[in-house]
Amino acid sequence: MITIGNLALDTDFEYRIIREEDNDLDIFIDLNYRSLDVCTKESEFFNSRIQFPFVRSLILRINKDKNTMTIHLMRDIDLFSAFANFEVDYKDSIFNIKNDNEKVYISKTLK
Repeated sequence: MITIGNLALDTDFEYRIIREEDNDLDIFIDLNYRSLDVCTKESEFFNSRIQFPFVRSLILRINKDKNTMTIHLMRDIDLFSAFANFEVDYKDSIFNIKNDNEKVYISKTLK
């Protein structure tokens, strides 16, 4: 597990910082075209998960002083190939990106 600003990140994937300016930071995580399941068990809108097939990579855009980040799902290596994005509040949580064969699970758990 790593800590970047207020973000506690537990991931099975290698990551690299692709942009850092003042308190803003972009983290690139290569998923190699796996299916991505976003676990939504705490949501009042979704029942259990949202699935995105064939995700090339993720970009986590965080501000080190805040507790929210925007997650961009990328279709290709090009930084302009995002096909979806959403915000996550990770206050008092561990943000998990876990590999399970050809599927990736994103979830957050309490610290």
